[in-house]
Amino acid sequence: MKYIMTVLVLTLAGALFAWRGANQKVAAANQHIQQLKTTLEASALAISELKASGQRNERALLVLRQQVNAAGTLAALRNQTITRLLNENEALRGWFQSPLPDDIIRLHTRPAFDKPGDYLRWLSESQQLSDAGKHPENQR
Repeated sequence: MKYIMTVLVLTLAGALFAWRGANQKVAAANQHIQQLKTTLEASALAISELKASGQRNERALLVLRQQVNAAGTLAALRNQTITRLLNENEALRGWFQSPLPDDIIRLHTRPAFDKPGDYLRWLSESQQLSDAGKHPENQR
């Protein structure tokens, strides 16, 4: 009888330890599930925000395309106006076809730059324009 009681107590103790272990595993699994749920909710929110951002970007892109089209139309009209004026006015046509002054040509000439700092360095080291009181030799 003593032997049976010992076996019974040991069996109950083993069952208790097994139950505690299983209970801890269930608690850990529940905690993991909660973490996954939180991560999933955060991901769903991020996806929602990305979709909204994408829609805003699409609308902005549409507006920009419309602005580019409008600018192209204005540029075409401007070119047509310049062409018409040049065709109508011989003095203007002569001025338009004459070469630019050296200082203006130099302003339009610059090397290719890899970084913004290179441009700033070139800009600060570039030569000064001629004095405004002196007229360049090949003035229009």
